[in-house]
Amino acid sequence: MSRDIEPRPLVEAAAWRTRLAEASADCSEELAVWLAEDPQNRAAWQRVQAPWALLGEQATAPELIRLRRAALAHAHDAARGRWMRGRRFALPGALATAAAILAVTTAALFIWHTQRSEVYRTSAGERRVVTLADGSRVALDSQSAVRVRYSAHARELTLTRGQARFDVFHDVERPFSVTADRHRVIATGTAFNVDLLGSSLLVTLIEGHVVVLPQGLDTRQPAAAVGSAQVSGPPSTPADEGRVPRSPARIVLDAGEQLVLSPSAPPNILHVNVERATAWENGELVFENEQLANVVARVNRYGAHPIIVGDDPTASMRISGVFHTGDIEGFVSTIVSYLPLRAQQAADGSIRLTSRGAASGL
Repeated sequence: MSRDIEPRPLVEAAAWRTRLAEASADCSEELAVWLAEDPQNRAAWQRVQAPWALLGEQATAPELIRLRRAALAHAHDAARGRWMRGRRFALPGALATAAAILAVTTAALFIWHTQRSEVYRTSAGERRVVTLADGSRVALDSQSAVRVRYSAHARELTLTRGQARFDVFHDVERPFSVTADRHRVIATGTAFNVDLLGSSLLVTLIEGHVVVLPQGLDTRQPAAAVGSAQVSGPPSTPADEGRVPRSPARIVLDAGEQLVLSPSAPPNILHVNVERATAWENGELVFENEQLANVVARVNRYGAHPIIVGDDPTASMRISGVFHTGDIEGFVSTIVSYLPLRAQQAADGSIRLTSRGAASGL
């Protein structure tokens, strides 16, 4: 906004804004004449009109509607009786009008800006890094989406799909939280990775500290196994069975730890290799003795056509290796070569994996 606008054009522009909002008759021609008289008039009008127009177009929340009405009420009271002959204005009264309009619309726009949310997403094969208003960074994996909502007292994000890494700018007065599948991760200044993998949620702490507040988990007994075409359980390995957190309602992680939340098992904390867990940022997927169902769920993020796990023996097979994201053909070729699997491509482009034993009826 221009800083060299003289006071009188700005005051007159505010008064014109009030008159237009209240007038029952059309006074657009008079406004056009006033705008043409001086470039300062047009600059002042743009300065007053821009936030008011935005408020009128975007403010559908009750709080903003009330503020807009308050601006008109204050402006009406301030401007009443201040009109002078020849479309000139008494400076003190019109200045009060300008102050009322600018102050209230500025407050309203601040509320609208802080209460709205931004959504960032990626498509198949796409990765994206977003720098937020406070300097925090969000790295989105393929086919992922995050909703961001900042306010004066909180930074609230929701991972609705896929996987993302969060590098958080330190601000103890505005906690940074990420919600995924109703579970909430709270941090101040740290870096962590959140992965919605099938029915499971994986939270990996890269550095710093986070607190995870799980919701709706049954920590008493594991549930029945999920079908073979889905992620069948938490992606732990026999080499690291992990540990159960002391307090399942409030879980604190240290750097290098990964929390696995699954409806089929109690919360579990694993010690992981952070570089492997975040290798997706460099276009690689690293697996170590993981069930094929979990592996396929990750690989499917990068392909236009899904890979389908066709039977229980296939889902429970384990695999280790490093694969390039997006190289679906290479992935399928490799696992068929090293595992007793058959791959059949359908007309729609999807690939179905079945064990050779099941295919032969053995």
